[in-house]
Amino acid sequence: MSAPVSPLVPLLVFYNGGCSICGPEISVYQNLAARHHLKHLTFQDISTGALPLGYERETLLKALHVEQGGVMLSGAPAFIALWRALPRFIWLARAIDWPPMRGAASLVYSYLLAPWLYRRFQRSQATR
Repeated sequence: MSAPVSPLVPLLVFYNGGCSICGPEISVYQNLAARHHLKHLTFQDISTGALPLGYERETLLKALHVEQGGVMLSGAPAFIALWRALPRFIWLARAIDWPPMRGAASLVYSYLLAPWLYRRFQRSQATR
C-alpha cells in the first residue's frame, strides 16, 4: 500500500474540465476541499488552462494526473492520492489501495474507463 499522504503535502490535480463526466466529478472534490479549507489541494483544468512543464495537453487529457510532492501520478494512483486528501473519500482510497484492488482498478481505469472518457471528450469537441 502507498503511504498515507500528510495533509500538508501539496497536491495539484490536473483534470479535463471539458469532459462531461470528469468536470462535474472534480467539481464535487473542489467543493469538498473548499468546505474543509484544504489549502494544500489545488485543481488545474488542463482542457483550457496552463500545463505543467514537460507535458503535452493530449497526454494529460487522457487520464487524471496529480502532482504530489514533485512526483506526477496518473490514473488509479492519482485518484488514490486525491481521495486520501479528501475527508469523505479516505475510505475509498484505502479500499482501492489494497493490492488486489489497486491492480484491478488500474486495469479498468487505464484500459476501459479513461479511453472511453477521452473518446467521449473528443467527440464532444468535434461537434463544437
